[in-house]
Amino acid sequence: MIFTNKEKDSTPGSSPQGMVLLGILLLVAVWKIGALFAGSEVILPGPVKTIKTLVSVAASPGFLPALWATTLRGLGAFFVSALAGLTLGIASGLSGNLRKLLKPLIVTIRSTPVMSFILLALIWFPSGFVPVFVAVLMAFPIMYENVVAGIRSVDPRLIEMAEVYRVPKQRILFKILIPGLFAFFMAGARTGLGIIWKAVIAAEILSRPSIAVGSSMYEAKIYIETAEVVAWTVAAVLISACSEFLLQRSALLFPGVRRGGISL
Repeated sequence: MIFTNKEKDSTPGSSPQGMVLLGILLLVAVWKIGALFAGSEVILPGPVKTIKTLVSVAASPGFLPALWATTLRGLGAFFVSALAGLTLGIASGLSGNLRKLLKPLIVTIRSTPVMSFILLALIWFPSGFVPVFVAVLMAFPIMYENVVAGIRSVDPRLIEMAEVYRVPKQRILFKILIPGLFAFFMAGARTGLGIIWKAVIAAEILSRPSIAVGSSMYEAKIYIETAEVVAWTVAAVLISACSEFLLQRSALLFPGVRRGGISL
């Protein structure tokens, strides 16, 4: 017997909120067991110790500035990646020659280890700009390729019909192409956003800007404050989770686009 997703989700006791809570409790339980097996807070502090340390860190004067600086770098990298991926992705999706021209660049960026970009950026740029540069390079190929795939998924006959009836190119773009690629772009944006936070903090740890989450993690590691390292990690996870939630909510602002556009 075949069940649809709706039928599966309607199983008693399997509400989305309940399952998420169960997943969080399971993660905390595994964390607690791991800390007990480690036997030392220097190796792996438990959840309670980490929460106490996070509260202590959050009360320190440098917490909010570091959180804000890292958030600005991540958001800046996201908007640059999204704009570049959307612009070049649409152009490449419509032009096979441009797509072939950019393919070596995209493959090179996608295949180069992130550590190579960080080391080169340390030579080229000030420490505060290194995380933004690296994060853009990590996220841009993902968004670009998703946009190209979205453009190529649009029925070419629909575009041909619009051209036959002499529909202005701007209306074709906003009424056909963008609605057609919206789901692809949002999928790429969610994936790219997660990678951006990882890249930003990794680059901050190596470049060590004066104010940053990554710099604070590095300082805690120097003094072997494992609980503080984990506390900053939890803060970074919360930033990532909040940004992903806001991105998902932002899709609700474009109901016409999500439904596939409106009439020409």
